[in-house]
Amino acid sequence: MGTLVTLVSTRVEGRLGNAVCGVFGGQCADTRQGAGGAGDGGGGAGHGPTRLPSPSPGPPVPQPPAPPPPKEQPETEAVLNETQLGRDALTWVKDHGVRVIYRPGGGSYYDGDANVFYVDTKQSPEGRANTFVHEVNHAEHRNDPDIKKLSRAEFIDKSIDEETEGTVEAIQNNQELQRNRNGNAPGTLLQQEYEDAYNAAVAQENAARQKAQRPPLDAAGEKAVGEKAGRERVKQAFVNGEVVSSVDKHKYADNYGKAWDDAHDCFLWIFC
Repeated sequence: MGTLVTLVSTRVEGRLGNAVCGVFGGQCADTRQGAGGAGDGGGGAGHGPTRLPSPSPGPPVPQPPAPPPPKEQPETEAVLNETQLGRDALTWVKDHGVRVIYRPGGGSYYDGDANVFYVDTKQSPEGRANTFVHEVNHAEHRNDPDIKKLSRAEFIDKSIDEETEGTVEAIQNNQELQRNRNGNAPGTLLQQEYEDAYNAAVAQENAARQKAQRPPLDAAGEKAVGEKAGRERVKQAFVNGEVVSSVDKHKYADNYGKAWDDAHDCFLWIFC
């Protein structure tokens, strides 16, 4: 009885397999092991699964071309290449892998966590170039000042010092651009205030020297006295709220104070 069941099962399986092969128009290999018909060699050549040829790899699939940059990018870079500070800023960004994204609105700022610089294309090409120089200063000071190691007042002061330095660099970049263009370039943020303080400080110092019968400042002396006064005037504008954030229109001191508060709030951290 057992032999009969096995025989019937084998025949059913064989017929079912043949039927499947017939439906797909294929040829099924005999996978049974040779068991001893005379002269079959006990499972010689011809038994086992049929090997299909392995196709050789074709040519590489060409990648789609990168989309062209927005028109504001070459416009901005052309202006940056007109000045030394601008060229230095472009080189620094490329050397340090900073991703630059041009988009309309939202203000211009550097995201230190993502190492991304967002450029607001609503500015003029000259305005974007000066902002570029300013924001590269932030990128150069990434994670500095250290918000966890300074008091609230120290952090605000050092952060505004960084804003001041970036703004002064943007002013100096624009001054070079104006000289190269024979004055044919618009002013930039706080440039007039910087230059007024610069010139007033130099004039005051030379007046004091004349009264004391001393020679006037030389070029290096004028630069030192003028830049010191100009920087102090720019910092004053950040401290008193003359200049506000292009992103949220808040005072810089308020924003940096809130950042310090958030960083030191134990409810926001597992460990304090």
